[in-house]
Amino acid sequence: MAQSLHHPSPDPALAGWPRVLTDLPGPRSRELLARRDAVSQGPLRDSANIPLVLGSKSGHLLTDVDGNVFADHVSAWGAAPYGAQPPLVRDAVTSAWDRYGMEISQYISSAPVIELAERLVALAPAGITRVAPTVTGTEAVEGAVKLAREATGRPIILGFLGQYHGESTYLTATSSTDLPDNTSGYAQYVPGVILVPYPQSFRAPFHRGPGPYDDTMVLDYLREWVLRYQVEPDQIAGVLIEPVAGEAGILAPSQAFWDGLVAMCDEFGWMLILDEVQTCMGRCGTVFAAERWGLEPDLLLVGKGVTGGGQAVAGVLGTERVMADSHAHLGGTYAWEPAACAGALAGLDLLADDTVLANVHELEAIALEELLPLVDEIPLVGDVRAVGAWTCVEMVAAPGAVTPAPDLQHALHLAALRRGVLAISEPSKPLYRMQPALTMEPELFRWSCRQVADAAREVVAAP
Repeated sequence: MAQSLHHPSPDPALAGWPRVLTDLPGPRSRELLARRDAVSQGPLRDSANIPLVLGSKSGHLLTDVDGNVFADHVSAWGAAPYGAQPPLVRDAVTSAWDRYGMEISQYISSAPVIELAERLVALAPAGITRVAPTVTGTEAVEGAVKLAREATGRPIILGFLGQYHGESTYLTATSSTDLPDNTSGYAQYVPGVILVPYPQSFRAPFHRGPGPYDDTMVLDYLREWVLRYQVEPDQIAGVLIEPVAGEAGILAPSQAFWDGLVAMCDEFGWMLILDEVQTCMGRCGTVFAAERWGLEPDLLLVGKGVTGGGQAVAGVLGTERVMADSHAHLGGTYAWEPAACAGALAGLDLLADDTVLANVHELEAIALEELLPLVDEIPLVGDVRAVGAWTCVEMVAAPGAVTPAPDLQHALHLAALRRGVLAISEPSKPLYRMQPALTMEPELFRWSCRQVADAAREVVAAP
């Protein structure tokens, strides 16, 4: 089993080591990007952020059409948790497709569909007994909202500012509230949503003076202001929250926050809805991030990593009370088609090997060892956070401040890209995020972190 998890260890002397041989974009990429821009919708026409076109992927490396090779710290936004083509997953998908073809599993079931539901329930936190299939995380969010409202008879969902729950979610008719420019000018906000700040200790919404801050202040605000002046507690069906907020910069609330939130859910009869679309299946060093704080949700959303890197799979897991007698319809034509479920099962087999989570813990330790010292070394590196195979370097505009510096972050991203490291960067954010496959070789990850550190030194020296 372990042989299927890791790709050959990288060697700097080998041709396959990351290397950038051309300007970015290279000539072939430039040609293809121009063709894309001629036919694509507006947001897809920006090549300043990712100035290349993918030519191929192998293991934990990306090669563009000009022959430049990059360490892959995107991992398909977490949907390729075992590298480019994990053999066990690929073979399972192919075999199931040959056997079952395309089928609508909500009408005609098959063994992989049933087995995947059973496996997920067995892995989930205590109390989870049922599964509803969806194709995407966005659909899982919408389905969870339906289920929580149906189970409680209450209309309102409590969410947190800065989270990301997908595109076209219940939050707006077209986009998420992750960034205001995602919705500016065309968002149609729907009723039944209350939003409070996401808890964090670096850039807190309520404070005086320098941090770190007590993230339980969010709960004080919720109880003393929102529940007093905006909404009665018995109107809230559930609390929708990411256990680690990825798009907001790998923010992990404290145990004190979680204890307080769970106590409020118990007190007021709120459903605890954990959006683990990005955090499930080992990303945070445990199968579910909920395990890090001993959380037992009423509804648990899965996606991305649950695919194993095969075909699209997402879903809602829930308790007997919420889901056993539900009449809410979730899913659709492509939800849990048999080949996708077979690939997901193969991914769970890989995760069952202890070496995967051990590797994730090693990656977290390397990130903290190599990048956390930058906070003291470089005054414009405001914070470094790592949770499992997930790392964020947050840039600030002035020493000792928390004022975001998105331009500096984007310069860091481009400097790292020139060094052969491709990670997640959005030009309007101060957050540089590394999201490697769970099985990335520690040697390659350490090398990547050192390239990022050198890139930070470069851009701060000549901003």
